[in-house]
Formats: sequence, C-alpha cells, structure tokens
Amino acid sequence: MITIVEDIFGIATNPFTEQAQVVRRYTISNSNHLSVRIIQLGATIQSITCYDAYRQMDDIVLGFDDIAGYEAHRSRRFGCMLGRVADWVANGEFMMDRRKVRVTKNWNNQHQIDGGFIGFDRIIWDLHKILPDGITLCHESANGHEGYPGNLMVLLHFTMDDDNRLFMRIEARTDKTTPVNISNHCYFNLAGQKAGRKGILEHRLVIAANDTIETNEKNMPTGRFNGVSDTVYDMRVPAFIGDRLRQFENKKLPGFDVCYAIDKDFDSHILHFVGRFLHPESGRYMEIHSNQPGMRFETGNDFPDDTRDEEPIMGKRCARYYKHSGFSVQLQKFPDTMNNLDFPTAFIMPSELYFHETIFRFGIQESWKCCATPEELDKIGADIVRYT
Repeated sequence: MITIVEDIFGIATNPFTEQAQVVRRYTISNSNHLSVRIIQLGATIQSITCYDAYRQMDDIVLGFDDIAGYEAHRSRRFGCMLGRVADWVANGEFMMDRRKVRVTKNWNNQHQIDGGFIGFDRIIWDLHKILPDGITLCHESANGHEGYPGNLMVLLHFTMDDDNRLFMRIEARTDKTTPVNISNHCYFNLAGQKAGRKGILEHRLVIAANDTIETNEKNMPTGRFNGVSDTVYDMRVPAFIGDRLRQFENKKLPGFDVCYAIDKDFDSHILHFVGRFLHPESGRYMEIHSNQPGMRFETGNDFPDDTRDEEPIMGKRCARYYKHSGFSVQLQKFPDTMNNLDFPTAFIMPSELYFHETIFRFGIQESWKCCATPEELDKIGADIVRYT
C-alpha cells in the first residue's frame, strides 16, 4: 500500500515573479517503510529513508532540512532536476534546422551547464496531480527561456511500489523543435547521509558500460568514446569505490566525474540495467535501470576538503559533508550531444514525445552472503530483499 502525505517545507522566491511562494513537500511511502520525500523547489528528492540489514532506519540522500540550505548550495544542485538540457552545451551554441541557436552561458561566460542561470533546479514546480502511488509535478518552460526555442510542457511522475522501486518518468512536449535532456542530480550514501567519506569508500559497485565519453583539456566532449578496459573506470565487475579513488591521488581530477555510455544505440523503448551500488556493512543496495543512453557518475570531488581544514557543508540533522561524502548518478543523454552528430539526438519536434524513465530499486543483501560460495548462492537464487 502506497501513502502520500503533503506538508509545507518552507518559503522560497519564485525566480520568474520574484515573489515569495510556499514550497510544499510530498512524502511517498510503501508498506515496507521505504519513504521518499520530494519538494517543489527544483522538484528535489530531499530524502530517501529505508532499513538496513539490522533494522536500522536511515536517510541515504544528501541534502538539507530547509530552503536556506538548498539556496546556499545551489551550485551543487543537491537532489534536484536539471534541464532543459542537463550537462554541457559547449560554447553555449548549437546548429538546429540549418541555423545557429545561442543559449545563455552560465559557466565562466563560455559554456552553458544544466540549463542556464534559471534551470529546472531553481523553479518551483506546480503540483499537477496526486496519484494512487505517487505524484506528478509540472512546469511550462517558455519559448526563448535561457535561449531555447519552443514552449516546453514537462510532466514529472514520481511513483513507488511495494517491491521497493522508485519510478521517475519524465514526459515533455514542445510547439517548436528544441533539444531536451532532463535529469536528476541526487547525491547518495547508502551507509547513511551522515556516514561521510568512510561510508562511501566502503561501497562496492557495478556499472554496465564498456565506454566513457572522451573529453578534451577543457572537459568538453570530443564526440569519441574511450574503452574502459584496463582503466580506473572499468566497473563491469564489482569494485570498491575506495580502491578506485586511491588511484586518483595526486592527479588533477581528484575522483570520478565521468559520463558512462550505457547505450550508444539509444532507443527510448528499451530499459537497460545501469548499475548496482552496494554498501556491504549495512547490506543496503540500489539497482538502477533506465532508458537513457548515459550516466554521469561523480563522487563529490569539489566538496570541502577536511584535510585542508575547509569548513564543511552542513547538511540534514547537522551532517557534515566533506569531499567524497556522496556519489551522484545522473541518467541522461550524452553531454553536449547537440554538437556531436554521432551521439544520440536530444532534439524533439512538435509531433514527438520526450520520455525519460529511470527506476531505482532498493533492497538489502544479507551480510552473510559476502562469505558464501558461488555454489551456495546459485542454490539460493536472487538476492533476498527483506523489508518486514
């Protein structure tokens, strides 16, 4: 049985009207005590709480207890939606219908990132409908906003079932041809949002990708792919994040910030297994399936560095977020896809429906399975999910 509870989270300034507006929060819970909270500001996933293998309940999403926290750390986009076009638009321009379209440049006045100055992370989404198993939020992005053509109507569906799956479905229609690449930017720590770097280093993960997107010295995609074989990015077999992060020591890039190519032959009708993220000590895991071709994976590299006595980001319940306190998984089209003809297209026409579907499945792996032989696991079958 799914329940939805509405309450008031706070008050924020609407960036379009510049008037104060109430921001509501919607809590979606199932019969297994899995609970997801979503606030209207940025359509942000504010928390996900669930049991571990020892019946301890914890919040596994980094974020804040109030509007002020999200406003103060807006540039890191904790838990929010990104769009119209997530990730990079190189030089803030692209060709469309034989003409050059110029969009705003909110990154050093050179490029656009995550939709511009007022992207989907800053708007206060309207409640469209309360569903039996979740909610639908909506927003109409006006023609010319941040330079993009067409009036774009967007619906966000957040729903849940009793199999501990969170469904994120995004639909959009336009009245003019326009690019669309909408994503969510949650920071997770399956050890608990207060567990910090130690909890992240304990994670073991699998990412089902043979390639990453190649970038140049300015971090812009070249249009080519890099194979992951014999690199730190090869996650096709289980690997500990801690082991891999140590390979970034004394490097210019202090951790993961890469877009994996999950499906180079993009078909929005096909759901692919993206990855499995496990925290063995707590037993919590998260599996992701999506119809999106790429996943940007990042490990909180630019969070404050405690080894340099930098002040932490103060999160929920006085949590202190330092470097590598969480990881983000951003399902999306490839970055700067409009300027790379070999990438899956981000353009939709008035006759087309943009459709993004990502499924997060949460569960518990019994701790003793870490010591079981392959033969013992074969006899047992699939991982036990015990939420009773």
